[in-house]
Amino acid sequence: MSSQKYEPGKLNSILESLLEKKKSGILSLKTQVDRWHNQRSCILIVRNGALVYGDLNVSKIPSNQEICQMLGEKLKPNLINAALSVAIDKVTNSNSITELMELLTRMRVFTWQEAETFIANQVVLILEQFLPNPGQVKWQPSNDFDLSYGEDRHGLDWLYIKQQINLRQQKWAKYAPTIPSMDAIPFVSSEQLAKIGDRNVKQHLMGSADGKNTLLDIADKMGKDPLKVAKSYVTWAENGWINIGTTPQATDNQIVDHAKAKIQSIQNEIRSQDNSTAKGRAIHPGSGENLPIVLSVDDSAIIQISIKRALEQEYKVLLASKAEEALKMLHQNKVELLLLDLTMPDVDGLEFCKTIRKIDKFRELPIVMVTARDGLVNKMKGHIAGSSRYLTKPFQPEQLRQVVGEYIKKP
Repeated sequence: MSSQKYEPGKLNSILESLLEKKKSGILSLKTQVDRWHNQRSCILIVRNGALVYGDLNVSKIPSNQEICQMLGEKLKPNLINAALSVAIDKVTNSNSITELMELLTRMRVFTWQEAETFIANQVVLILEQFLPNPGQVKWQPSNDFDLSYGEDRHGLDWLYIKQQINLRQQKWAKYAPTIPSMDAIPFVSSEQLAKIGDRNVKQHLMGSADGKNTLLDIADKMGKDPLKVAKSYVTWAENGWINIGTTPQATDNQIVDHAKAKIQSIQNEIRSQDNSTAKGRAIHPGSGENLPIVLSVDDSAIIQISIKRALEQEYKVLLASKAEEALKMLHQNKVELLLLDLTMPDVDGLEFCKTIRKIDKFRELPIVMVTARDGLVNKMKGHIAGSSRYLTKPFQPEQLRQVVGEYIKKP
């Protein structure tokens, strides 16, 4: 099958045709949805007429070690590194996924059932996003991906996958009409923000419910199941804290409301920080002049405030929301560590990291990627781009201080 387009609801028949014909290969998919949505891509791998694996937004097929590392980090994070180093030395086929996984099951890192259930549920979440939408599909026959499960070497249970998708569709239906789908777009006004007493909810909505991000986008950034995120948004909508739309909210009033709320919040935080800084200077005059400089690059005002709060006692923290602004600060200041968001409005964080590494005086600069995407593939991309470390949101202040302290030694 060459690359071809498909209409909404037609992907299921394409997939079932491959399963019925006992095909083996890689099905690459790209959505072709409304322009305001993020276009998504995925791979689904079929072996002997059964689905065996699926992954979102990957540029290449993961290796046996990458898949086992990912499973171990999700199922037994305390054991996987040591167990994998031992298992790699014992495999007879260095490329075999099944052989490596079997060794790890014998070492009780995880069971076949745990691995199969995790991958099956991952495929469910992928298909939930792709089945209703139009897209483009490309089929590549291949027998190289040898993943199968259990002693009988079976594939994923297609009936189970369809049942889980159906159950999730029923749950989504219960949220309608408040939330018509995972592509619904929440937005919050300044008047609504004033009604919210829960500080954490208010901060989350200010950073996420901007009238542009869909629920799926928000869940993706949080690294959570969109159905679970939707449950919270239904409650907030019923409380009158947010509105839910089906298209981006781009009216002048809505943009002004949201901007006013963010500006007011930032101004309050700055006043609070100025007061605390003034008090600190009264006790330690001039103490901030010679502090090591940390530059944080993130377009989220909430994240920037939390980073500055966590570090400002021991470091001078510079804040930038765009790559161009950050590059100027790097040249103008003796920055000792860079905190870099993976997703920025003007440039991809990985590309910006690569750009910095090409500049001689920044080749050894510690760069910590800060992002909500904790997948192994993203970590590998960050490493290849030149990052020194990967820090997953949300993080605790002490965790951030510990990571920064590893690269900036105190005098």
